[in-house]
Amino acid sequence: MSRRERGHIMKMKIGLVLVMLTSLVGSVNAFDWFDGRLSIGGGYGRAKPKLPNAFQDTYQDGAMWTGNIKYFLNNDFSVVASYADLEPYARGNNQDFYRFRPLVGSLRYNLFHHLPISPYLTAGAGYAWNEREAPGIVAQTWNAFTFQAGIGFEFFITEGTSLGAEALYHNFVGQSGIEPYRLASLVGTASIYFGPGPSQRRTQEALKRQQEETQKAQAEANALAQQNQAQQAQSAQQQAQAAAAAAAAQAEAQRKADELKNQVAQAQSEIDQIKAMVARKDISPINFQTGSAELLVDSHGTLDKVADTAKKYPNLKLRVEGHTDSTGSAALNQTLSQKRADAVRDYLVNSAGVSADQITAVGFGQTRPIASNDTAEGRAKNRRVEFVFFLP
Repeated sequence: MSRRERGHIMKMKIGLVLVMLTSLVGSVNAFDWFDGRLSIGGGYGRAKPKLPNAFQDTYQDGAMWTGNIKYFLNNDFSVVASYADLEPYARGNNQDFYRFRPLVGSLRYNLFHHLPISPYLTAGAGYAWNEREAPGIVAQTWNAFTFQAGIGFEFFITEGTSLGAEALYHNFVGQSGIEPYRLASLVGTASIYFGPGPSQRRTQEALKRQQEETQKAQAEANALAQQNQAQQAQSAQQQAQAAAAAAAAQAEAQRKADELKNQVAQAQSEIDQIKAMVARKDISPINFQTGSAELLVDSHGTLDKVADTAKKYPNLKLRVEGHTDSTGSAALNQTLSQKRADAVRDYLVNSAGVSADQITAVGFGQTRPIASNDTAEGRAKNRRVEFVFFLP
């Protein structure tokens, strides 16, 4: 196995190891916060050199591998030390063997750094060690200054690993007797990043913010405690006053509630008195045209007394309840009872001057009898209008 073949095998092994390492290091998350991180990486690819001497116009593909160390000054800029090894081969039966090894210091600029794919530009300068071997001659070596420029991108698999591609252009300054030459290359890269990545830094910042918030909350709590101590006497007095006021308000509310209950009882008592007057035939009962909701005129006097009672207690509600006997269908009786209750309400509001908001009307049909519907007397009692006062 020739030296050249052994070199190629070794470089392929190194590349495989780098790829394996990139799959094991780091954690998946966002892809910013490069600053302060150190990275090592390398790559393998192909190049097109323009060779010096007799081969200066012969373009030949060459195998190329690289290694680099990067330190990120911030999210945008990093300094890079890189080493490359190019071994172009000769076409046909030509046995010449060339090797170029530039060592370059460069500055890299990330175009943006908040996505998994981070494109960048790079430029720098360095020194190259070169040699040529050919059958029958002593190995020839020469050195040269080199300038480098390039563009590339990194695709972050995790926060600590990336794969990418890099296109570089080297311009080598010639020495006396040696023409200058240039080198364009395209290399696939793999890199490993050290130091805290975005997730860890975010966690640290979150912890820092939490500590700051905790300290701030503690300081506020201490200040509040001091303020509370200074206000304890005043607060106790205020609480006592508030308790007394609450008790007074509760007593007043209870008094008003009791008063309203008494008013309900009194108002209902007056309604009962009106019913007693009807029973004694001192005044006429509330009558309607047979099978109709039209009030008879002799009902007005009784309704006027009910209206006087309602206006006497404006804080109470009055419910007019219409009832029928069981003669006819339940549906017709329900409708008739509602219409009669509505007719009574309309008279109390429109003719007797009771507030419309104070009165409601409900028809119960034949559902609430107070006597048997099997006798004429019982049916007459069931055909009735009742008045119920209640609290709002």
